[in-house]
Amino acid sequence: MGRFWEIKNDAGADAELLLYGAISDRSWSSDDVTPRLFAEELHALGGKSLTVRINSPGGDVFAAQSIYNQLRTYGGRVTVRIDGLAASAATIVACAGDTVIMPTNALYMIHNPATVTVGDAAEMRTAADVLDTVRETIVNVYQKRTGEHLTAEELTAMMDDETWMTAQEALAYGFVDQIDEQSTVTNCVKDGLLIVNSVSCDLGKFRHADKVRELLNRKDSVIPMGANTGGNDLLNKIKDLLGGTAKEQGDREPAPTVSADDVVQAERARLLALDALDDRTNAAVTKIVNLAKENGSTVEQVQPYVEAVKGAVETRNVADEIRKLIEDHLNSGASAVTPSPQPKDKEEQTQADIDEVVAIANKNRG
Repeated sequence: MGRFWEIKNDAGADAELLLYGAISDRSWSSDDVTPRLFAEELHALGGKSLTVRINSPGGDVFAAQSIYNQLRTYGGRVTVRIDGLAASAATIVACAGDTVIMPTNALYMIHNPATVTVGDAAEMRTAADVLDTVRETIVNVYQKRTGEHLTAEELTAMMDDETWMTAQEALAYGFVDQIDEQSTVTNCVKDGLLIVNSVSCDLGKFRHADKVRELLNRKDSVIPMGANTGGNDLLNKIKDLLGGTAKEQGDREPAPTVSADDVVQAERARLLALDALDDRTNAAVTKIVNLAKENGSTVEQVQPYVEAVKGAVETRNVADEIRKLIEDHLNSGASAVTPSPQPKDKEEQTQADIDEVVAIANKNRG
């Protein structure tokens, strides 16, 4: 029997279910003993409030679905806390919570189910059909949790893309209900392993390991981009276009009071609109969109840059070009580009910034 959970039931305290590490070392589809044992331990709690703590890269989807169903029918209140990582099948379990809480630097990932099959063409087709059916059951779970935030079609597209989310994105999409600003998660990438609060995850199993690194390093990566600033520093242009400097933001009029639901709905709409700008074929666009998500910028603010970069950077060399654009020219080569004339108003300033991005991108192309 592969025991992968721990239940704590101390007197006078809420019960805890710990899911740290992979969910099951074998499939529950052919295992009767382990699910029964889990159900017995859960039932023994007598319906007292339960906190489910998750730090898991995923695992067996049948085990996850079974745990989800048992938690949904549990007699007490279920609170889910993501203690670092909820990926793959672990997100199914997370959806069982009456309330789901996620720290600011935790990670959440959804993708399509996968399997290993050996056989002839007919057996392969059967396996593919099974995976399609399993995916539908997962979409049903996600849609029940996210409600009106996401349609089945949108969820399917996100799973196709292997979507990694920050806490803010998971909140906007409806996967979580609260962001824990106090708790901190210790995470790093080392030798191809994502290590989150001492639980390791092989990034080689995922398609977008680069996205994980970007999310983990997002705050750090923004800082050195502007380390060598000057009058023609492109970072300042981008930062201005993405909402202004810290001082400018502080000088703005305070926002009117709105309800929490309005905030979540507005944030979801902002993220979906930004996602629509990025078809994942241009790394420069992806980088701008991700920066916009981080900075709280709108489509209207970043679209001019997106259009400029699409026209200026060749897709076959896009990774190298955007690296040069952001790393080399921000620190050393920007001075070689003819400075834009001083604009008279904000509209002219925006156009001047766009022209400068194009000039630098074209210079990189040679």
